[in-house]
Amino acid sequence: TPVSPLVNEPRTYTVDGKPWSPKNFGGFAKPRLSLREALARSVNQATVDLAMQVGLERVRETAAAFGFTTPLHTYPSLALGALEVKPLELARAHCVFAAEGLKPFPLALREVRDEGGAALERRHMTVERVIDPARAYLMTSLLESAVRDGTARGLADLGIAIPAAGKTGTTNDARDAWFVGYTPDLLALVWVGFDNG
Repeated sequence: TPVSPLVNEPRTYTVDGKPWSPKNFGGFAKPRLSLREALARSVNQATVDLAMQVGLERVRETAAAFGFTTPLHTYPSLALGALEVKPLELARAHCVFAAEGLKPFPLALREVRDEGGAALERRHMTVERVIDPARAYLMTSLLESAVRDGTARGLADLGIAIPAAGKTGTTNDARDAWFVGYTPDLLALVWVGFDNG
């Protein structure tokens, strides 16, 4: 639940026979915190603790259900988004929360018409239920905390005062940075980085 306690203490995990220790940006050292606070502040050590409690295979299966096509390995770093994903897939995954648990399949082309205006071909967007509306509501509430009190609180400085939910992300050495967020009417994803790394 959003108030479930998570451990935010240094831990070392063995990955392919090598030690790996997640670190928190800025040295955030509060030893215990809620899931809500960990998500809002992007606290790495607590997030990995959550993934280990839930189980990495379950995390991988959930990511696949949300439409990620990148091969996801069950390493503890999976909890931190350590694998590269397609921005459109990341945006579509957040649509699930905004759309009360429904995952859309976006279309680049809706219809083709001939010179007389007759439809030659039509495509319709399909949707699939991934989670129930109650879980989607809770996730939106958690992501609102990131905008209100967490890493995305800078949106208020940009004049965005309407209800919004979202999440920031960065990779090691700030190679990539992104934000995905939504209001009741619009979802957007911004990625900053270089295609060649």
